[in-house]
Parts: sequence; C-alpha cells; structure tokens
Amino acid sequence: MAENSTNVRIASAALAGLGAVSPRTAGRLAYELFCMTGPRRLTQFTPAPDAVEHFRAGSRQVVSYIWAGGGPTVLLVHGWRGRSGDMAHFIGPLRDAGRRVVVIDLPGHGRSPGGRSQLADAALAVETVLRREPSIEAVIAHSFGVPATVLAAGRGAPMPAAVLLSGPVSMEPYLARFAEVFGLAPAVRAAMRARLNRALETTGLRTTELGGVAPRLTGRALIIHDRDDREVPFLSAQALHRAWPGAELVATDGLGHRRLLADPAVIERAVKFAVKWNGAEEITPPPARRELRVVAG
Repeated sequence: MAENSTNVRIASAALAGLGAVSPRTAGRLAYELFCMTGPRRLTQFTPAPDAVEHFRAGSRQVVSYIWAGGGPTVLLVHGWRGRSGDMAHFIGPLRDAGRRVVVIDLPGHGRSPGGRSQLADAALAVETVLRREPSIEAVIAHSFGVPATVLAAGRGAPMPAAVLLSGPVSMEPYLARFAEVFGLAPAVRAAMRARLNRALETTGLRTTELGGVAPRLTGRALIIHDRDDREVPFLSAQALHRAWPGAELVATDGLGHRRLLADPAVIERAVKFAVKWNGAEEITPPPARRELRVVAG
C-alpha cells in the first residue's frame, strides 16, 4: 500500500482498534499485511526456456524456468514484488558461458501462486533449488533475493559463489518503517515481530540479520550496490561486506536500485565472477556516471 493512501488510513484505523482489544491478533494481521506481494507480474522469456518446472518448497509451490547447458548451474533470484524476468539480462551471457541457468519466481510472485510471501518462504525456495540441482556454481540475487540467498546458505545449502545486488543486510528497518507508516502501537509491533520469529522457527532460521549469518559462510561473494540506491541504502552493502570474510564490494553510481540489473558493466562483472573468471581488468569500462569501483576486497 502506498503511504498516506486511503487504504493505509483505513488499515491503520482498523489495526489501532483491534490492537486496543487484542495486540496479538492485530500483530498477526499487521504481519500478514506486511507480507502482501501486490499485483502479479508475469514474464514471457525470449528465447523461451527449455523447461518450466513446478516444485514444492515447504508448503509453497514455486515455478522455475530452466535453460539447459553443459556446465554447472547458476541460479537467478529476483527481489520483493519482482519477478523472474527482472533477471533476464543475465541469462544470455550465462548461456554463452555454457552454464545451465535456473530462474525462479519466488513464492507469491510471478507465476508462483499466492498473494503473500515472507522471508522464510523465499529462503526455503532458494534452498530447495540449491539442493535440487546436481551442480551449483553460483547464485546471482537482487534485493529481497539477497537475504533469501544468504539465509539459505546459512542453513547449509551448497553455494560456492554469490553475486549479491542491492540487498538489505537486515529486515528490521523495513519492519520499523511499516510500523511507523501504519502507526502501530508498541504492543502490536512486538506481536508482529513475534509472528515473524515464529515463521522463521518453522524453517529452522533464528535470525534475519545477515551480519550474524555471513561470518559462517565459506563461499566467494561479490557485493554490488549503487551509492544512490534509495530503496536499500549503500550502508547495507558495507555492513554485509564487513561481515562476510573475503567478500568483494563494488560500488556503482547513478544506477539506483533496479537499473543496475540491465547495466552492461554490472552484468559482465557479475557473470565473470559467477563462472569463476578472475578477469576484473577485462571489464569494458562503462560510461563515467556508471563507473564500477572496487571499494574493498
């Protein structure tokens, strides 16, 4: 829901009234509202995938799109209220490198059914693919797909390498912002957070804080984030970089949160890292305003 909209005002009033009677019930409903994924966005891929598979990840059904290749698998994971097609620009270069490419619609997104999703569902979907595929080489994930990927790896799913684009290091700021927009009372906020914790426990996850998970991971990581990202601050990338041993952090300028998914220099850098090419010096320099800079690592 858009901030200050009629829907927000109505929902805020309803939650306030319910919260005065039962904060626990109001917290549960607030969490359900927080998890709503909005209108469905579908993708028609060109060229079409070699196969479309439906599989279950816990209680959720997930749709995946597969381009066969002779090499190992690279998994592509989109962000919140996104779709598999958001990652389309990576498919061609990966296929050219001989990789098998798997792209998923996260639960409640694209063609995967349901009108809601939560981080536990997304992490389980990513984990299921990583365990289904016989030879995983890397994951390229964007935004909400980043914590889903890191948490899946934290549960022991195989992930030799990860390219993490514009991802939040914590869900807490988004929960706090949601609570602020809807004017949730402290007791309702606490109940909402408790509902999140129960959802995590069902999948064995104990935290959504990537700073507490990343230090245990042994896979290679390339973190790419734009300094002008207004949806996920660059500080998130810096925090994740500090927490992940040996990770590399690359900053871009002028691409914001989503345009880097179509930027040729970002795509080239990501694909080369994912397929184990160590050729940063071979990257074709992009225009000045889209310069890739190695910040550290």
